[in-house]
Amino acid sequence: MPLWWWWIPLVWAVSLPWFGFTPSPQWSRIHWVPLTDPADKLRDIAVNVALFVPFGFSYAARSCRFGRAIAGATVAAALVSITAEATQLFSTLRYPSGTDVCAACAGAFLGVIGRPRAGVVRHSSEDLY
Repeated sequence: MPLWWWWIPLVWAVSLPWFGFTPSPQWSRIHWVPLTDPADKLRDIAVNVALFVPFGFSYAARSCRFGRAIAGATVAAALVSITAEATQLFSTLRYPSGTDVCAACAGAFLGVIGRPRAGVVRHSSEDLY
């Protein structure tokens, strides 16, 4: 089983609302538009990006086509992040945020583009489009 599959439960475990659980969703706590929440801190964004770099790096191993690896890892990271953010709807202490989803996509993207630099993925100019 590839590393990126193992990364999914890790992200969920980090994102779960372990404290402040409530049975009713807290829709008013969502910050839909990225980078508009006053609580968005550069450190938190950097941590979210860093959390998904290994995800993208390992996802790229499943495809020798660079363009497909970028698209697949970015979409997969978005789905994982959205599901993780959805669990935070049931917390009085966590804030689901579009910033976190964008940071996850950015991290996965950086992981994929870092893989060829490590000499692991072959790509040609046709794969970029």
